[in-house]
Parts: sequence; C-alpha cells; structure tokens
Amino acid sequence: MQEQVKRTVISALVDNHSGVLVRVAGLFSRRGFNIDSLTVCETENPLYSRMTIVVPGDYTTIKQVVRQLAKLEDTKKILILDKETTISSELLLVKVQTENGERASVLKTAQAYGAKILDTAAKSVTLELTGSSQDIDVFIGHLERNGILELARTGMTALSAGDGTINQ
Repeated sequence: MQEQVKRTVISALVDNHSGVLVRVAGLFSRRGFNIDSLTVCETENPLYSRMTIVVPGDYTTIKQVVRQLAKLEDTKKILILDKETTISSELLLVKVQTENGERASVLKTAQAYGAKILDTAAKSVTLELTGSSQDIDVFIGHLERNGILELARTGMTALSAGDGTINQ
C-alpha cells in the first residue's frame, strides 16, 4: 500500500546570520527534496530567524527532512505544524489589466475578497491580498479572465495557535 503524499508545514528556528539559507537550500537540493514554499524572517530576537518551509512528501520523507535539518549546527528548534492548530497566511501582490471597461469588475472582485487597491493606472490596477493559500488561489482564478499582467506571492508564513511558541 502506497503512502499518501501531503504538504507538511515545518517551522524552524535558526541562527540569524549569512549562509544559513544557503545551507538549508543545499540540504534540500542534495537530498532531492522539493520545497513548495519557503519564507524566512528575523524573529522577535534578532539572533534568530524563523523559516517556514512547506514540503510535499509522505511520512518517511518528512521524517528524513526533519532529521537532516536538525543536523545543521545553525538549527535551534524544529516544529511540524499541524493543520488544525496552525495559523497561516500568505501575501499576494497582483497587477490586473483593466482595459475594455473591466475596471469595475476587477474592483468588485477585489472588494468581495477584501483586497486593498495599491495603485490604479490607465490600463491596470495593482491589488494586495492576504489570506490562506487556498483563498489566494481562488482570487487569482477570478482575476485570470481579466488578464494578470504580473504577480508576486510570499509563500506561506505560519505560527502555531494558542499560547505555545517555538521558543518553549
């Protein structure tokens, strides 16, 4: 029986200095692991960075990824974030074509999803939306008929819900 491949969210607390991201990316590359999403930021303590890594794979693959990450001397702590107890969000910036009287339709879609209007130009509108990866995907789907000129997504960033922290 073949094990199901799923997307797992890994939160890693690592030293905040140059070269750490290269070592983590190299680890994934050498082992042939894929990364669906990777975000990195300085934490409330400037000595550490938080990496949120979304990895596709079965249980065995994820276990191996965690073991390899833990071996890196820059890694301080690793958590696998459970879908039911994780708060996550993603940021989207998207520039949409608004020629041929489509501006009202684009703005109506933006309002329905709670997107911010960042820029209006003669032939386009630039929007910002934060939300779950699924919400971002659906929003993009609605805008595709108008013509997406350009977009940028941050990838998932996540924390565990409740009072617990990665520092505990």
